[in-house]
Amino acid sequence: MAKPSNKPVLWFFVLAILISGVGQGVHLLVMNRLVAGAPAGVAFDDPPLATWLRYAPWVTSTGPSLAGLLVTLWLCGLPGLRRLAGQLAPWSVGRAWPMLAVSLFLPLGIIILPDAILAALGASVARPSWEGVTAYVYGAVVSGGLTGPGLFEEIGWRGFAVPQLQRRYSALRSSLIIGLMWALWHWPNFVIPSPRPPWWSMAAFVPMTMAVSVLFTWVFNSTGGSLFAVVVLHGAIYTAGRMYPAPAGVTVRDALVGGLLVAAIAVALVWRYGAENLSWRQRVVAGPDPGPVQHPDPPSPQAP
Repeated sequence: MAKPSNKPVLWFFVLAILISGVGQGVHLLVMNRLVAGAPAGVAFDDPPLATWLRYAPWVTSTGPSLAGLLVTLWLCGLPGLRRLAGQLAPWSVGRAWPMLAVSLFLPLGIIILPDAILAALGASVARPSWEGVTAYVYGAVVSGGLTGPGLFEEIGWRGFAVPQLQRRYSALRSSLIIGLMWALWHWPNFVIPSPRPPWWSMAAFVPMTMAVSVLFTWVFNSTGGSLFAVVVLHGAIYTAGRMYPAPAGVTVRDALVGGLLVAAIAVALVWRYGAENLSWRQRVVAGPDPGPVQHPDPPSPQAP
């Protein structure tokens, strides 16, 4: 039987990049006007500009989720959107609730452990701006997750694209494809800021994002397709990353140690669960009915 077409996923990638690209272009024009007009007395609280700056992230950062919603509506109609909404509910995690704790705290360990290793070796390291567990959890679930990058992106990357790709490819291959596109989608972060991050940061970001994508697929498949779990995971990575200096201040040493740790986790997951499903459960695929459908569990599932 012929394999499913990849055209919906290609359309998703194109839309995600176009939506975010147009948003970034307008954002740059507005910012250039602010900078050019500042000496002439143009204030940053000028109503049209202030309004744009307040809502800019909803245009520049939501491309993946908006594209995922549009393509889902095109393919599956309103039932598909209702399925995605159900996957965003906290109870979508089901009996795999330990994976929610993993999503919440594993990124914190990934961020802190490299510096702990370097400090133990006698190297000087930056101290994180730790504000406590409560602030971290709030940042991961709310400001970084449900009202931030987690929700802005994961409806598209994991909600739409991963189940579509897993119809045709293994979980590992699907993860690497998404990881590559996910990394390339972030290109404005490396070419727009002033001063720009060092040249090697993008080169390191691409393979690291592909490795992180394996972790996301593991959580997604292990929770039977819970978007809430991966939104929290995304928010936790965002919140933990903000505890340290911006990418421009990250050294080659930090990137190398952090990248090796993430790669080691990805390799361990592939070794433990296999490339086909990246989970003790069968991978989540997009079925003929609206939304992703999980295959039946194997006869003897092994919990993590």
